[in-house]
Amino acid sequence: MAETTATAEAVVQQQLVKRLAEKEANRNRFSRSYIPPQARRVRVLDRERSTDGRGAEFVAFAVDERSGVLSRLAADDADRWRKDAIVGCVYPARDEVFIKRGDKFFGAGLLLGKRTAAADDTVCRPAPTPIPSSPPTVARTSLVVAGQPHQASGR
Repeated sequence: MAETTATAEAVVQQQLVKRLAEKEANRNRFSRSYIPPQARRVRVLDRERSTDGRGAEFVAFAVDERSGVLSRLAADDADRWRKDAIVGCVYPARDEVFIKRGDKFFGAGLLLGKRTAAADDTVCRPAPTPIPSSPPTVARTSLVVAGQPHQASGR
């Protein structure tokens, strides 16, 4: 689990959080756009990797944000973090990060200002587990004659 968490966190930090901070650092100080958060932290939500419909392994994550003047002072104060500001999944083997918007997943580039189409329905969704099949049972038949009631015989 520790390896999965560390790898997934590193990919999200590199592919999303770091690039988002660079983009926000280049904005104009006098811009009317939102004030970016002072800090972000990545939480990996799954203990084990899940497998999607194409057989690729992924892990769900959430990014929490902290804003305001006092946010730099109390790093461990849990009340100052806005939980689940960004949620999504990461494919550590492919270094791909997807973010969730509504019921769909998009590439992380969407938050960086890139046009990104919604990912297909297999991305970030666990593959259905196959139902174990049991051996076929022998069919039992009974003889029914039209117009005659069924009689249980002890033959």
